[in-house]
Amino acid sequence: MSELAGVYRSGVAGATPVLLLHSSQSNSAQWRQLIAELQANFAVLAIDLLGYGNAPAAAVESPESFRFADELPRIIAALEQAQWQQPVHLVGHSYGAALALKIALEQPFAVASLAVFEPVAFHILDADDSGRQQIESMAGQMDQLPPAEATARFVDYWNSEGFFAQLPSRVQQLMISQTAKVICDFAALMGEPHKATDYAQVHVPVLILQGKHTQRSAQQVAARLLQVLPQVDTETLECGHMGPLTHAELVNPLLLQFLHQQQRQAIGVDG
Repeated sequence: MSELAGVYRSGVAGATPVLLLHSSQSNSAQWRQLIAELQANFAVLAIDLLGYGNAPAAAVESPESFRFADELPRIIAALEQAQWQQPVHLVGHSYGAALALKIALEQPFAVASLAVFEPVAFHILDADDSGRQQIESMAGQMDQLPPAEATARFVDYWNSEGFFAQLPSRVQQLMISQTAKVICDFAALMGEPHKATDYAQVHVPVLILQGKHTQRSAQQVAARLLQVLPQVDTETLECGHMGPLTHAELVNPLLLQFLHQQQRQAIGVDG
């Protein structure tokens, strides 16, 4: 079997396995610094999700029909190629974190723990939640506006007003070219069939990290998950939704601490 494009293995063969899932409008390179800190003690797999980096585009008849389930076959194939024998520790951010949450619930492969930064699992919000209404408005704009304007609004929503305009032209053009996948991502985040109460069946340790300066939609998702997840800890950091990229020096130490703790507990060493 040939190696999958956009799948990157590093670290120690046979060590505790860690799977990294990135956010929308990004790729596996967003974890570069974290990978450098993990690879001495873990087996690491960083995957470009469909439509990003070197991954193939999402093969769907319409963006509105795209679901998380469409991401899973490629992820499972990557794990099979890696020949991991141990339960996997999942790390995700935003869209990738919501996907990781689904994986932790459904266990298409054995999952040992889940560490996520602002999982934007909008499907668990009620129709009258202000955060759900806010994100539905954003998703509607992605469909209706020209790609350049839609991308600018999406990027500014998760960063700050005018952020997109300050990016280098080549980065702007790349992001604009990925607008169709962002629309797919919204469809998956809104259309996932699991309800909030379903996640009470996630019986692995969970760490939810949040940014203090983030959007209401992300805050409400985190609050709902904290109500239902049976084994969950949380930390709020002095950053926004893009903390894993903008404030890796705050986020990565907590991810590493959590993963090392899970690793120690797996071999029967407390602390």
